[in-house]
Parts: sequence; structure tokens; C-alpha cells
Amino acid sequence: MRTIRARILWSLMLVMVCTVIVTVGFYSHITYRMLIDQTESQLLLQLDKAIDILEGGSLMDLEPDDLRLRFKHHEFNARFYIVDSQGLVVAASNERFVGKPPALQQTEKHGTSLLEGNKVMYVSEKMDGYTVVLFTPEKLLNRMFAESIRLVAASIAVSSLILYVIGFLLVWKITSPIKKLKEAVNLYDPDRGVLKVSQAGAAEIDELVDTLQSMSGRIRNHHANQIDFLQTVSHELRTPLMSIQGYANAIKDQVVTQEKGLAIITEESYRLIRMVDRLMQLTRLENPDLLQEEQWIDLKEMVLQASDLLSTNAMKHGVQITWTAQETRIMAPPEQLFELLINLLQNAIRYAAAEVHVSFGSTDEQWFLAVEDDGDGVPAELQERIFDRYFKGESGQTGLGLSICRRIAESMQAKLAYEKSELGGARFVVMKQF
Repeated sequence: MRTIRARILWSLMLVMVCTVIVTVGFYSHITYRMLIDQTESQLLLQLDKAIDILEGGSLMDLEPDDLRLRFKHHEFNARFYIVDSQGLVVAASNERFVGKPPALQQTEKHGTSLLEGNKVMYVSEKMDGYTVVLFTPEKLLNRMFAESIRLVAASIAVSSLILYVIGFLLVWKITSPIKKLKEAVNLYDPDRGVLKVSQAGAAEIDELVDTLQSMSGRIRNHHANQIDFLQTVSHELRTPLMSIQGYANAIKDQVVTQEKGLAIITEESYRLIRMVDRLMQLTRLENPDLLQEEQWIDLKEMVLQASDLLSTNAMKHGVQITWTAQETRIMAPPEQLFELLINLLQNAIRYAAAEVHVSFGSTDEQWFLAVEDDGDGVPAELQERIFDRYFKGESGQTGLGLSICRRIAESMQAKLAYEKSELGGARFVVMKQF
């Protein structure tokens, strides 16, 4: 009973059984009370009739056939006896009661009592020294009551069966699209494209279908990106490895000098190490368990530290690093933010003509950190691709720098965007809402 369909059907059955029990219980109580009230009313009506007969005749004129109790589908005679002033029965519907004290113990004028071990309903009235008592056994009422309950129970059972069949068909119709959706998801292959499932017609299920189709599209894109990523990584790693292998063989065969060959092998080895380091860095950033805790950071101090660290590289490229002198303290993971700043500065130094400028600050709503250069900037047709993995500009190295920067920003719940710099080149801005 683990499926939704089975749970709904069992729940429906349980609700219907409880409904039937409660309905029959209430109906039984109400019906029995109505039957009792109707019987008492019939007895009182026939009692008046019996008194009229006795007042117009003698005790022998009263017969059981004169006292008919009429119900909707049943009719039978009331029973009676007449007691004189001596307390003896002088006339009765059953001759064996005559001449004896009444066997029915009366405590009230009207009510119920026992007669020869059987429960009866009775009514009584006094007239001219006599007491007239009409009664009827309750087993006759119970027989009518049982017949009525059987009829009601049968009708409720039939209606419940019809409702259960209707509910079963509705549940089957509702859950069938879910089952088809489960089968489609189970057979889904990212290589085959977006998940294809027809709409069910129910708003909630259609929303689920749309969500799964959208998710399958994202999975397919991620799958395609993973394939491209592996192909690109394989190509990028293969190139320096082939150079290392080629020059090692060239040195062995004495085709090139040992000095020249070792220099190229060393350069390609460093390139390979940088690429592997970047890949490990990117993988680490995609693991949420490795994210650092936020601390209070002085942005001015961090910018000065990063500028000092890269000053030699900047001088090598003929670039000067400038910054704004503004005191700004923010909450952020220090190592990740410093790594982001270093990557942006290195990228800017490679493309700058003479200046790299760092600006930072905060408002009541957000803080920002911007790195810009006076280079040529990014062509409009390439601006959407600069954050993709392995997209390299003319002076790029691994093609992972800006991709890592964006991933770091996302891990900090910040936004990294490209803008055109007033210096003429590129401007990369990290922004985060407080």
C-alpha cells in the first residue's frame, strides 16, 4: 500500500465505511424513536375507539379486529384487557387472561412493561369503574425496525458501491498521468533531449510536468556542458603533455639542444600545473561543504595587500595599479574574496594598456568591489561568453579565471557582472546586498 493510488483508494474506503456506520447509527436511532412515537399514537387512537365502543355497548362488543394499528407497510391488531374495580380481568383479547389479576405491571398511565417475559408498549384509560388497557409486543416493532434498517443498509451499500466505483475511476484517471510521468522519468536519457510527457489536463499535474520538463532541459544542458568540459580539459591537458613528450624525445634524439628542450618542458610543466590547480580550485568551489565562514574584512587593507602581491607582475607588463582610499568593512569569507580579487587583478593586468584601477565602497543596501583597466575591453559579441569555462581571450591562459571568479561570487551569494569601463577597457564588479 505504498502507492498513492492504493493509499487514496484505502482512504476512500475507510471514509465510506465510517460514513455508512455513522449514517446507519443515526438513522437507526431516529427511526426507532419515530416508530415508538407512531406506535404510542396509534395505541392512543385505538384506545379512544375502544372506549367509544364500550360506552355504546357491552364488554363483549369489543373485539381485537376493531383495534387496528396501521403503519406504512404493516397492519396488525392491538391487544387488550379490561380490569374491573376488584382488580380482575373481565374481558381480554386472550381468554386465558379473564378472571385473573392483570399480568401486566403498570407503573404509569402509558409506557412500557413486561408481560409474560415479553416487553410491551401499553396505554390505559379508566371509565365507569373499569380500566381499559391496550398493548402491543415490542417484538412486532423490532420486526418492522429490522426490516427498515435492512432496506436502508442495502440502499446505502449500493450507493456506497457506486460512489466507490466512481471514486476508483477518478483516482485511476488522476494517478495514471503520474504513473506515466514516473515511467517517462525512469526512462529519461539526457542524450535524447528534453523529457517528453503529454499534459494531463489537471493544473497541479501539468505544473509538475512543466517543472520536470524544465529540469530535464537543465540536466541536458548540464550533461552537454560536462561533455564539452571533459573534451576541453582533455584537449587542454593533452597539448602541454604532447609538448613535454615531444621535446623529451627531441632531447633524447639530440634534435634540439638540452637547454632549449628543458626550458620548453619546464614552461609547459608550469602551464600544466596552473591548469590542474585551476581545475581543483573550481571543483573545490562547487563543494558546499568546503565554503568558509564569513568574517569582518577591511576592503582597503585587502586591496593594498593584493596590489603589493601583484606589483612585480604589473611592473613587468608596464601597468600601474591604483585604488580608491575609502574605508569599507564588510562581512565575507576572506580567503574566497581575496582569491576573487587576485584573479580579477591578474586578468586586468594582462589586458591593460597602462592602468588597472580598483574601487570599492558600500551603501545602506549593498557593498561593491570593482576592477577595471584601460585596455580594449570585451567585444559585444563575446560578452555573454567571457564567464564560460575555457573561454580564452587573446592573452588568456587557462580559460578558467573568470569562470572561477563567478563561481566564487555565487558561493558568497554575490553577483559578478561585466561593464564597460570609463578608462576604455573592461570593468568587473562584485556586488552583494546586505
